[in-house]
Amino acid sequence: MTMFTFQAWKLWNENNSVALLNPVISNPCFQSEISRCIHVGLLCVQKFVKDRPSMSTVISMLSSEIVDLPTPKQPAFTERQNTGREESSQQSQKRCSINYVTVTIPEGR
Repeated sequence: MTMFTFQAWKLWNENNSVALLNPVISNPCFQSEISRCIHVGLLCVQKFVKDRPSMSTVISMLSSEIVDLPTPKQPAFTERQNTGREESSQQSQKRCSINYVTVTIPEGR
């Protein structure tokens, strides 16, 4: 998971996904649309493939405000912060990722 996705997931769980927006360039008029895009994006990176929407569903979700969006589940990759000690006895933070990767082999039609 990219740091942006991790941050989006964290802020989503805090009901503060609009904090991802740059306040200099964000327009309050578009916050609901941007929140919807973040919501759909989190649906697309859910841990289990069966929980992710199809492309046609994504298009429908993005083009219609009427469609109620399901609550996103945990993304496929979750970063955790581990604190370890180096030889110099100084503490440093190391990032690790526990990945349960789903590999799909694309095939032509």
